[in-house]
Amino acid sequence: MTAERILVVDDEPDICSLVSEILSDEGYKVSAAGNAKSACEQIAKTQYDLVLLDIWMPDQDGITLLKEWKEGHTVGCPVIMMSGHGTVETAVEATRLGAFGFIEKPLTMAKLISTTRKALEAHPQKEVLREDKAGNWLIPVGSSQVVEELIASSKRCARQNTPILLQGEEGSGRGNLAHYIHQLSERSKQPLLTVSHKRFNELDGSDIAWAALKSELIESIRKNQTGAIYLQNFNAINEPIQQRLVDLLQQLQDANVFQRFDVRLTVGITSQVSKKVLNLFQVSFGMLRIQLPPLREHKEDIPDLINYFIDYFCSNENYPYRKCSIAAQNAFLHHQWPGNLTELKGVLQQLLIIGGEQEIELQEVQQLLQPQQAADLNTSIGLDALFSLPLREAREAFEKQYLVRQLEKVEGSVTRLAEVVGMERTNLYRKLRALGINSKQ
Repeated sequence: MTAERILVVDDEPDICSLVSEILSDEGYKVSAAGNAKSACEQIAKTQYDLVLLDIWMPDQDGITLLKEWKEGHTVGCPVIMMSGHGTVETAVEATRLGAFGFIEKPLTMAKLISTTRKALEAHPQKEVLREDKAGNWLIPVGSSQVVEELIASSKRCARQNTPILLQGEEGSGRGNLAHYIHQLSERSKQPLLTVSHKRFNELDGSDIAWAALKSELIESIRKNQTGAIYLQNFNAINEPIQQRLVDLLQQLQDANVFQRFDVRLTVGITSQVSKKVLNLFQVSFGMLRIQLPPLREHKEDIPDLINYFIDYFCSNENYPYRKCSIAAQNAFLHHQWPGNLTELKGVLQQLLIIGGEQEIELQEVQQLLQPQQAADLNTSIGLDALFSLPLREAREAFEKQYLVRQLEKVEGSVTRLAEVVGMERTNLYRKLRALGINSKQ
């Protein structure tokens, strides 16, 4: 087996040297980058299986870099954050943005090796398709009407052989639902193969590379007769490759390849997919569509989810058990959860890691959630969220959204903005600075 490639990003040469030496001794192929710019250059040229990323660097901090990578789908491999003076907030933010783990300096050899192995085992990169083992979280958790309807829809789909389209926000549990439906179906004795978007994004655009990947995909379908295939995150595939993949799926559909080998196709998408592609999946492929609800639409299930995730981490990761107080649960219920189930799981993981064995209290939860709430206010927030805030914070949130929207209309002209909102220009400049609004942007 080819050694996994690991990139270590840290502005301290001694740290890069130490980590590289330890991981090289473990059999990994290690490269190093001394800053964010160098890391981006190396990632553009090489496909890595894991990145170890320092948070505090002189040219660009690791959190901002991680966010750029995730938003641009630049890095498909797991990312482990490192920090010598990290805080709970930075650890939670890194987890929310998709970091696999968080290692504090000074590094210990055991922690470094253990976290590296877990990340590589959880995110195999070498195959286009991999067999996914059934996880511990299959049945959607909760007793709300929304979850009951989701379970009922899944059971109906499991009884059919029709291809399935799972649509939902990031972190809403599309992959889990694909597993759940597969385990309910008559195909459960055969593997559920997951098509990783990461290999598609590795393609150099040449016809030769695409032909090789196409052959590998078709061969995997043939070998998985009477099984199922899950196209994990269609939206994360680069747009030019998306079109080639859609054309390929159409060709396979027209040639009855899925029917011939009795393989069911399931595709995961977000609401951001184009109407053209959505119609193609539903009309041309005749897919049964299941809409996964965001967590904010079934908050009554949060207490059950809290208990489930705490039990999961205590049973599978040997974390100390901590009961969640009523006040803390109430704070969870009033959070908007833009990252949905994935965000909730990450926050609870941090609470179990940083706390002792005492009850999870309101202050701890607020310390983790308030930075994220503030970040959400800087973009967009609904009325329900505004009503849950203290008056001063709600007023500031509304003022910022209002002024940003008006600035867009007047194309960034503060003079015209002053006329529109009825404020003296000097006072308006002061207000914009106080709210952190840059008119030039």
